Amino acid sequence: MNDENASDLGNDHGFGRVDDWAISGDRQLRALEAVEAGELRFHRSAVYGDIYLSDGRGQRPNPEVWPETVQRLVADGLLEQDTSEGLYRPGQLLSLTPQGEAALRDARTATPRVSAALSRSNSTALSGTAVGPSVAPATSATPKPSRSR
Repeated sequence: MNDENASDLGNDHGFGRVDDWAISGDRQLRALEAVEAGELRFHRSAVYGDIYLSDGRGQRPNPEVWPETVQRLVADGLLEQDTSEGLYRPGQLLSLTPQGEAALRDARTATPRVSAALSRSNSTALSGTAVGPSVAPATSATPKPSRSR
């Protein structure tokens, strides 16, 4: 995908953008955190022309961040790409925009709330009843025969 088409990825049907997969799940949060950690750079392979990312040590970011995710965040205005440097060496440094900082802050505060809500709903759904000190296990009225060998 080239840069001219980056803003034309939406459609008129209201179903979202073609590249929504690039920021689904925790991909957006991981990418924003990697940029915040510093020295995340866009590179282009001189041999094959592939786009890839590296951290300040020249290693691939850990946890993994996809170039497509970063390209989407640049197009959305959450990240800024320093185009004054070349893509081949040293690579183009990425930084958070004020909108990216706000998105990172929002994602970090939403993550614990969502996890807590899911854990509460899953524990109630699994047990089928309210969990608390007043709930006692059901006992049968007839005694069970003892087993002996």
